[in-house]
Amino acid sequence: MPVEVAFSRSSDWGHGFVGQVVLDTDRALAGWTLAFDAGFIIDNIWGAEVVSQADGRVVLRNAPWNADVPAGGRITLGFTAGPGGSVPDPSDWQLDVPGLVPPTPPEVDIAGVTMLESEGVALFRIGLSHAATAPVTVSYATEAGTARAGTDFRAALGSVTFAAGETSRVVAVTLVDDAVAEGTESFNLRLTGASGGTLGAAVAEAVVLNDDGPRIEIADASVVERNSGQASLSFTVTLAEASTKAVLVRFATADGTAVAGEDYLASSGTLRFDPGETSRNIVVKVLGDRVIEADETVLLHLSHAVRGVLADGAATGTLRNDDLPRLMTADAATITEGDPGGRGLQGVLSTAGREIVDATGAPARIAALNWFGMETTAFAPHGLHLRNWREMMEQMAELGFNAIRLPFSAEAIQKGGTPNGIDFRLNPDLAGLTPVQIIDRIVEHAGEIGLRIILDHHRSSAGNGPNGNGLWYEGEYTTARWVKMWEELATRYAGNPTVIGADLHNEPHGANWKSWATAAEIAGNAVLAKNPDWLILVEGVGQHDGEHYWWGGNLAGARDRPILLNQPDKLVYAPHDYPNSVFPQPFFYAADFPDNLPAIFDRMWGYLWREGTAPVLVGELGSRLTDPRDQAWMEKITAYLGGDTNADGVQDVAGAGVSYAWWSWNPNSGDTGGILADDWHSVNFDKIAALQPILPDVAQASRQAVFTVSLTAPGVAPVTVGWQTMPGTADETDYVAAAGTLVFAPGETSKTVAITLRPDEVAEGTEWFRLALTSPDGATIADGNGIARITDDDWVV
Repeated sequence: MPVEVAFSRSSDWGHGFVGQVVLDTDRALAGWTLAFDAGFIIDNIWGAEVVSQADGRVVLRNAPWNADVPAGGRITLGFTAGPGGSVPDPSDWQLDVPGLVPPTPPEVDIAGVTMLESEGVALFRIGLSHAATAPVTVSYATEAGTARAGTDFRAALGSVTFAAGETSRVVAVTLVDDAVAEGTESFNLRLTGASGGTLGAAVAEAVVLNDDGPRIEIADASVVERNSGQASLSFTVTLAEASTKAVLVRFATADGTAVAGEDYLASSGTLRFDPGETSRNIVVKVLGDRVIEADETVLLHLSHAVRGVLADGAATGTLRNDDLPRLMTADAATITEGDPGGRGLQGVLSTAGREIVDATGAPARIAALNWFGMETTAFAPHGLHLRNWREMMEQMAELGFNAIRLPFSAEAIQKGGTPNGIDFRLNPDLAGLTPVQIIDRIVEHAGEIGLRIILDHHRSSAGNGPNGNGLWYEGEYTTARWVKMWEELATRYAGNPTVIGADLHNEPHGANWKSWATAAEIAGNAVLAKNPDWLILVEGVGQHDGEHYWWGGNLAGARDRPILLNQPDKLVYAPHDYPNSVFPQPFFYAADFPDNLPAIFDRMWGYLWREGTAPVLVGELGSRLTDPRDQAWMEKITAYLGGDTNADGVQDVAGAGVSYAWWSWNPNSGDTGGILADDWHSVNFDKIAALQPILPDVAQASRQAVFTVSLTAPGVAPVTVGWQTMPGTADETDYVAAAGTLVFAPGETSKTVAITLRPDEVAEGTEWFRLALTSPDGATIADGNGIARITDDDWVV
């Protein structure tokens, strides 16, 4: 008799142990004994009784409560015994059964079937409850029901035999396929005379679905729910062709997301098409309410067609909710106007030793954001599919940044391209503009809100990342065209202090330092000949004298071969620096990491600033700040940029510190993510907190009027509403006119709109303007105007 025995020790303390025994058997048992060889003595047992322990042989018998074991059953028992330790496990197991329970004969069952008449056969499956050790035979015969032998099916009589171990057989009954539209019919197959087994379910029904007659289809439907009473949800049921006899079909509603009795009245019945009719309606009553909820659904099912064929027997009815939340606009808090200036970048910028200085000679730190997209085939900064461009720039200023590094391609400047990926409903003033004209708009608005622009030649042809060859030219975009492009841009923005400089080329990692330095001098001097106000930003290469660093980050060669411009007070070195998550450089895994980082920063680019050779603006640095090594890098590099060159908490170099441009504003940077979250609205304040020590003082930043727009109740679907500023006694000389769209996600009830004021020194009294809501979707407007009052702080002397 097959039996499986498993032995284990759940604990062993050297002079004793706990043993566990599990036995599986394929036969039913009525009492049992178990014997085995053992080098130990059992002193306590559960799940069995000790019969004898002598000469190393142990005999156990069943306990009173586990003597009877079904086939396929399990016996478990345990004991404590001694000694433990190295005593071998039991062996030579033997199970003796005083009384074997005979195997239970299998039960024979038959299952019903449903099929189309045209399938030509009804397949009945006959099965055994379990395998037998000997053959099992059973007889079968068909019995007429509404389907008749000879007319609808061929009578069948016979028997099937299951071989030992076999548990399933099929009996096929032939159907008569005719062209008569006759409705659903049925007949039975009956089992008799089981040998070697017993009969269980002995009769099975075959349901034959008629597929003769016109095809019946039902269409989906919808209705507006209404606030009260009942609305009629009308489903249209059609026949593909008219019939000369009446066609009948049953119908019944069922809950989808709508609930019978709460949202609609359940309905069922029989739909009749009289001869010649091809279309009928089934009306379900919908219960109106004032609950703000999602659209709901009720299902309608067809069945039991008579003289017709169900081609599409199910439809969905949509109950469209017409209860919408209302939009309210609160007045902005009264704001004091303020005076011009205050972001630390006054007038034209130049350099003096290690410092970037403004027109007053005061040291200034540039804290910029990289807003990419213009360099790609979008030919426009990214994010404009979800946000208004002015709104994003104003948000940058609110967070304390004072500049934007704006990447672009030579193709965008010299060939144009068609800006795309823009929702022109949110950005109507960008429609029809070329890439350069979009830059013009960005420059104009930046000047209005106190931001500066660094133009960055990111690549030659439109695309992602730097040029594939790692040089400042590629393909048709030659060195000559590169210099000419910069001359044209310098001329275009000459006299405009908002554009502060040219980042000549992004990440020239394929060049050696000497060749790149020569090219940078040619382009830089050409720019300054057209626009002597600009700063000239020169990036590093990828490797120098065999030492590799970040693309654009290696400025070690500038020690022996510095950049020499015709206007030396316009040179700024602009390396890139990144953390472990962008690429696992070996120094991130050195034994002295992260204390090794400040010395690496200093050797690769920081020495130029520390020694007073020229200012440094780290043109790209960024991280998601989720990797612990990235977080350590962030602490070290912000300390270095702040003048603490060995990150010991003490500022070693006085002054404004090293300038930078964080990569990136955009959340769609695969390496680093952005200051913005993936929704292009929410701010990652962990990054802002990490940058806080090196953000400029924004105490005198532009003031803003903040309007709160709210919903009286949360929507169950997104709610959108347009907004725009409208003049009152204050006009666009007093505030930055703006327009955009608010999007309330399901569950959200409050949004804010911040409008930047234009400070002045004119005595003009208290003024006001308003924010107007327009074109709501998913809500209605209850109060569509908010008022902002500007208190004047200028007096006539």
